[in-house]
Amino acid sequence: MSTVEKFAFLGAVALASLLVVQVLNDGFVRETPTQIDSEPVAVESADVETAEFATLLSLAPVPAPFGYLPSLTACKGMAPSFGPNVDDELNVTDFKPFVMAGTVKLAAAPVESACLSSSFGPRNGSLHKGLDFFNRDAVPVYAAADGVVRRQRFRNDYGNMIVIDHGSGVFTRYAHLEAFENTQEGDTVKAGQPLGLMGNTAGYAIPRHLHYEVLTGEWGFQAGSFALEPVDVMALPAALD
Repeated sequence: MSTVEKFAFLGAVALASLLVVQVLNDGFVRETPTQIDSEPVAVESADVETAEFATLLSLAPVPAPFGYLPSLTACKGMAPSFGPNVDDELNVTDFKPFVMAGTVKLAAAPVESACLSSSFGPRNGSLHKGLDFFNRDAVPVYAAADGVVRRQRFRNDYGNMIVIDHGSGVFTRYAHLEAFENTQEGDTVKAGQPLGLMGNTAGYAIPRHLHYEVLTGEWGFQAGSFALEPVDVMALPAALD
């Protein structure tokens, strides 16, 4: 091997090593160009604070029947200043299993078993746009109502994320899923249909939980779901039937 060939070989080895290190440092597989949308990256800090996580692990969520949660408890580590109304046993007293977003009936907690770890409202200087449901285990997450899958992909801020269009300007987002069920963008889903499992996917370390948003408005041409207005699920009126 000539001197020129040796330098070329060593250069190729060095470049390959740098690429391997970069992948290891990233900690996840980057999206292909077809998966990357034009929506802006939301500045979403870890949905459960690290200091709270140890406390959350000490509380086993109350098991619920298969399907949507019929009642809700607050996780023991939840900051009371940002929490809902709870009694001495941490039962969320103003929880409504089904709510109305305009004319669309939605499940308020579309997860099989969990406690509420964070609610809608200000947090760390920004708006927390949804509800966080915590469980140690990868429990199923369900579609809150009939609709069409508008977005299904990985994002650094929301991890494995699904956005469902329920019509009438109402959308729901399900974030940090461990994996997707057998759905893809454009699929029609039914209320209660499994979407995936509760996970902790994101571009940063977070505990396992479901981040659930209700959004209203008109889908943005470029901003997509980030052109929509987040709504506090707990503030929506109860469904009558």
